[in-house]
Order: sequence, then structure tokens, then C-alpha cells
Amino acid sequence: MDRGRDADPIELADHPEDHRPWSPLSTGLATAALVILASISVWLFAPSDAIEIQPPTNLASLPYVDGVMVEVELPDLVMDAYTPVDGQTELDFKVRDADTQYFDVVHLRAHSSIGLPTRLFYEKDGDTLWAVYKEDAPANSAGG
Repeated sequence: MDRGRDADPIELADHPEDHRPWSPLSTGLATAALVILASISVWLFAPSDAIEIQPPTNLASLPYVDGVMVEVELPDLVMDAYTPVDGQTELDFKVRDADTQYFDVVHLRAHSSIGLPTRLFYEKDGDTLWAVYKEDAPANSAGG
């Protein structure tokens, strides 16, 4: 079928699928992929509907450090700190069983995967850093 300049406009209108830049299958797969990606993003980054846990009462008296989580595998946490603690910027923390309620592993891993800053409140006992509580650090805390 020749569709040169002399083609009948009605004949072209009878075959609109010939003018689609993408096939219906490609469009459907792309739409499904976007819906799945959006759903995963909402699940990872939406606030939890769990009961909000109140921070420890002594939080104001605890030292804290801001940085990016490198490893999140309770009871161990590894942070790349923006400011050194005892001369170190890669900090290994332990989490006591009683404090695990303050550490949402999924949320911490989401922060780790995209480099969002986290603030860890901690206690020091000898050479051990005990992570007591975490919160989202201010976005500008990397500047020092």
C-alpha cells in the first residue's frame, strides 16, 4: 500500500496504529514499571503508621553525631560521621536490646541507600559506643 502524497486522508485515518511511536505492549510495561517503582518509593519513605515511640528521657544529656549510615545490621551500626569522635570518622556502634525499639532498620537502610544524614545519640563505655536513639539529621548537617 503506497501512502505517498496522493494517499487518501480517510485511508490513513483507518489505520491509526501505524502512527503510534510506541507499541501498546511497550507502553503497558513502562506504565507497570513506573507504578511498581512509585509503590516501592512510597513504602520505603512514607511515615510509618506504627505508634510513635517516645525518645529516652535523658536524650538532651546525651552526645550525638551526624553522618551517613554505612552498615545497618542490628545490633551493629556503622556510620561515616561528618565530624570525628575520638579522632575517628568511621564509627562502630552497638545497640543494646533495650534500645532496639528506637531503631527502624528499614528506615535506616533507606537513609543509607541514598546517603541521607542520620543523627545518632550515644553513650560511651570504654571503647564501646552504644547507640541509644536515632533521628533524621538536618539536611545541612554535612556542612559542619
